[in-house]
Amino acid sequence: MADHYDQKILALLVDDARMSVSDISRQVNLSRSAVTERIRRMEDNRTITGYHAHTSVSKEKGVSAYIALTFRPLSCDQVLPLINSIPEVKLAHSISGDLDLLLLVQASSMDRLNEIREKMETWPNLHKVVTHMCLAQRLDRW
Repeated sequence: MADHYDQKILALLVDDARMSVSDISRQVNLSRSAVTERIRRMEDNRTITGYHAHTSVSKEKGVSAYIALTFRPLSCDQVLPLINSIPEVKLAHSISGDLDLLLLVQASSMDRLNEIREKMETWPNLHKVVTHMCLAQRLDRW
């Protein structure tokens, strides 16, 4: 279970994944070895699942959209290889409720987003596709 030190370490890493263990240890008042051990433990128990680099493509020139998919009958596992074949799909979640899959797509242009959506419309058992365009980013904790 994460204590307040783990929470502080996580917050620092979320803000800057490249922060050195020395800098983290100074800010949380723990030794470097203690911080290293806590980070290793959080990686092992999958509290920390990775470290990411962000690009400016989607923020500067590209477009982002959430695409909601409904299948009849449900075939999320069947379309997983199709999802993996589209590098612009950044997140894919099976969700509860009326939808089956919710995808975050970051494309270089509206034309490319439209190509992706048209490709999705050929997927097996697809019943409904709804695209929700992202207008403004309000928070990014990645």
